[in-house]
Amino acid sequence: MTESDGKELIAQLASVEDETEIIKECNKYACKKLSFHRKNNLKNKEANCVGYAQYTTALLNSAFKYKGLLSKARPVVGQVHLYGFNLHPLAMTIMPNKLKSFFKDHDFVEIITENGDTIFIDTSLQDLIGKSFF
Repeated sequence: MTESDGKELIAQLASVEDETEIIKECNKYACKKLSFHRKNNLKNKEANCVGYAQYTTALLNSAFKYKGLLSKARPVVGQVHLYGFNLHPLAMTIMPNKLKSFFKDHDFVEIITENGDTIFIDTSLQDLIGKSFF
């Protein structure tokens, strides 16, 4: 995350107080700023799931700190489940061979909220399919 990204995001969050809305705004911001690419090049705003997770984590932690929240975000590696269904076996059967290595595992973001709840978000998947599951 660049300094200008941080300033722009903080300006957008000036009137947002709800922790859930802060998370949603950071998700939208990350999707607006990055485009999916096979290799990470965050200087050019290109990222794969690793870059999305790192960038989104930086945005969230900056926003939490700015808002005085004790919530913390961190990138994690795992499998993606949608409505209880593991997407990895499906992805491995339908993806071209050159993309299968991207689905052996997946990076996304874990958030521990102020009240101790755990939330998982995935901005790379959100950006790819255009839908948030948070």
